[in-house]
Formats: sequence, C-alpha cells, structure tokens
Amino acid sequence: MFRIAVCVSTIIALIASTSPVRAAEFGTRDEAVAMVQRVQRMFETKGAEATFRAVTAKVREFNDRDLYPFIYNLNGVNVAHGAKPELVGKDLVDFRDQNGGFLIREMIDVANGPGNGWVDYRWTNPKTNAVEDKSAYIEKMGQYFVGVGIYSSDQINDNTVAIISGSPNSDDTSLQIAYDLAAVLGDGDNLRILPVVGIGGPRNIRDVRALKGIDLGITQTNILNNFRGSNRQLGSDDNRIVYITKLFLEEMHLIARSDITSLQQLQGVKVNLDEKGSGTSYTVRDVFKRLNIKIEEVRMTQAEAFVKLARGEIGATVLMAGKPAKLMKSLPPGLHFLPVPYSASMGEDYFPTRLTSEDYPEIVPAGQGVDTIAVGTVLIAYNWPKNTDRYRRVEKFVNAFFPRIGDFREPPRHVKWREVNLAAKLSGWTRFEPAETWLSTNNGSQASPLKQQAQFETFLSSRGLPRDDQQRRSLYEDFLKWYAREKVRPTGPD
Repeated sequence: MFRIAVCVSTIIALIASTSPVRAAEFGTRDEAVAMVQRVQRMFETKGAEATFRAVTAKVREFNDRDLYPFIYNLNGVNVAHGAKPELVGKDLVDFRDQNGGFLIREMIDVANGPGNGWVDYRWTNPKTNAVEDKSAYIEKMGQYFVGVGIYSSDQINDNTVAIISGSPNSDDTSLQIAYDLAAVLGDGDNLRILPVVGIGGPRNIRDVRALKGIDLGITQTNILNNFRGSNRQLGSDDNRIVYITKLFLEEMHLIARSDITSLQQLQGVKVNLDEKGSGTSYTVRDVFKRLNIKIEEVRMTQAEAFVKLARGEIGATVLMAGKPAKLMKSLPPGLHFLPVPYSASMGEDYFPTRLTSEDYPEIVPAGQGVDTIAVGTVLIAYNWPKNTDRYRRVEKFVNAFFPRIGDFREPPRHVKWREVNLAAKLSGWTRFEPAETWLSTNNGSQASPLKQQAQFETFLSSRGLPRDDQQRRSLYEDFLKWYAREKVRPTGPD
C-alpha cells in the first residue's frame, strides 16, 4: 500500500508542478493557429517580402515564447524562419527528422491537399536547445505555406486533467467511469484524462479541495450534502466545490448468510462496511443509524468479507455500487441479497429501487426483485478563479465531454452512463460556470413534465403499486425528487 501511495503522489506532484506561471511559458495549439493567421494577414496587406523580413527578424508579433513562424515555398525552399535564420534560402524538401520522416514534404502535401492541418515531427526547441516532439499547424499562403508549431512535451502537463475516483478493491463504479472518460476523451497531448485511484467518496471531496494536481472527483450526493452540513455546524461555509454534472445511482447491495432474513436480525451482528474511508462505509453507517439498527462494524475488502461470511465469522457485508456490480454477479453458496426497504427516515438523500433478475440472473429468480435503496453520484471540481490554468483545464474537459455524452451510452462503456442526464441539477450547489454555459447554449433541459409523467406511470405499473389518486400524487412528488434523469430506465421492465 505504501509503494502504491508513493507512485500516485509522484504522479500528482508532477502534474501539480504546472502552475499558471509555468503554463504561460509555452504556447498552445490555439495560439499557434492564431500566429499563423497573423502571418496570413500581413502577407495579404503588406506583401510577401515584408512578411518574410518580419518573420526572420523576429518582430514581436511573430516571436512569442517558444512560438515562431516558418515559411517555405511549395518546392520546399525556406524563405523565412523565426528561429533559425540560417535556414533561409535552403532547399529542405529531402530533409528527414529523427523519426525518418520527410517533414517538409508532408507539409507541402497538407498545403496542396486540404490547405491546412497539423504535422508531427522532431525539431529543436529554442527554449531547451533539445530536439523534441513537435506539432505544427500548416496553412497554404499563395505559392507558399506558413507554419507555427508547439512542442508536445510542453503540452502534456498543460492539457492533463486528473480525476480521483474509487478503489479497485471495492468494485468501484466510479473508477470504471473514470477509465471510460480517459478512453473516450483522450486526444493525445491535446487532452489527457488521468484516472487516480482514490479511497472513496468522503476522501475524494477533501482531495478535490486540497490535494495538489487533482482537478475532478466523483463522490456520492449524500456525502457531499452532509459534508457541507457538517462544515456549517462548525461555522465554516465556503464555495470551494462546484459540480460538473450529476451522474448515476449507486445501489446498496446487502449480502447476508442464509439464516439472516431481515434487517432487524443484524442487531448486534458483525457487518462489513467495506474499507475504512470508503463511500460504502460512510453511507451504510448513516443508513443503519437512521433505521436504528446497531451493528458491530468491521471493515475489509469484499473478497475478504465473502471468506468470513462462508466461515460464519460475520453476518453480512455491504457494497454501494452501480448495478450490476461485477463482484455481486455470482455469490458464494449460502449467501443472498437482503432486502433494504425504503422508509421516510432516509429522507431525500436516498431513493427506493430494486435489484432484479435482469441485473443478477444467477442470484435473483426470474421475474423477481429485491427491494433496496440507492444514492446519487456527482462529478465535482474545485472552484478555480477564472483565467487560471486550472480553470482552463476543467473548462477544456467540459467542452470535450458534454458534446460526446452519447458515445458513453454505447458498449463497451459502463451501463450506468445510460442514466446520466447532463442537465439534471444538484439542489443547493453551484454548477461550474462553463458547464452551465454549455448547457444553456445547447438547450440543455430536464426531461419534460409529460415524459416524466409517462415514466412514472411505467414505474407504478412495473411495481404493482396502488393507483389511488391521493397515493399517486404523493408518490409522484417523491418520484420527481429522485427520478430526475430523462433517460433512466425505471426500476422495473420497460
């Protein structure tokens, strides 16, 4: 465990070393494109010779940190260079970089083909005097082409977003979600999502607030609300946490020995609440307290708990995870899901749901289900000031993530993505401003009242609940509080 912690802290330290000051030392892709366009404007207004002289003379508008233009004719002869004036007049059409590529020929192909684009190669960095990986944006300019490049090693830290999620020992859904984000949104050095193994929901909140290098985190909504409530009781209320979007539900999986058939039988019994500091541990303690069930708490991984259950050393183990949880798909002999009925004492932090035979065909008989409860999860970020590097990173993440939400709902991504409604609001919390802006610009909205009503009718029908008008109105009010996702399937069949 100590060696793993060292590895993670080392990665985080490397990311954290990128302060806003350091980020300003190097040019970005957008700035490279902007410089190419400035060269184009001068070429159009002042002509070729004046433009060539200005570029080679390193005038201020064409000399910005490690950014500089270069211009070649379409035969591969350099006519202007903002870093190496000694190259002017040289025919470099046959020049090969360290990777063996004919980079000038590739640039000519871009100019003669689409007219603009990016070319990757190896070139000397004027800031470090070392040959490094570089990407240059190329645009055709009359009988020439102009390019401005950025050095890839400079972009890695600037464009990496670290997200702290859960523990692999607990079959944590949030960890799988973080890996999905990395797989779908990863775009070379332009955007890299770095999943970081965390401990659980409570710690993730503190890590987003205080741990250097962490940009995003996944936690449970009940824990986030309780976190703020606890701080307020201590006289501390701040706005350091904002949310990006609500995510999915995590269901309570309560597994017990065959001789235990009700929650009341757990009074005074040893129950595993997963690893110390986990979201499961936090939530289950809260639920049992609300239900006035006093257990003897033990904490271990689920794999260890199954062994102790088989030996009769503990009575039950609990896991909060998105169904179907891999660890729960096939239980050892003599174990079963114990129902957790929803009650008014659980308040608005918890929602009624079911574990069905569709979720766990090897455990739940066909057509049947086991009542349980669920909690919401949410993607959070630190409330960075505007115009800082860390704010820009999270904004870049949002602008890459939101337009591609549909990609996450397709295999092989986690099925819980199908529950995510980006527009769902987290009551009492402020959404990260660029996320709110994106939703407003793209007409993000909650599911329509008519669609919610239709979903509610399906919910009632699937559960066989009474349709008395007064009861229906009461149930519908509860339904709207917890079932705010447009594409979430109700807890019964469609």
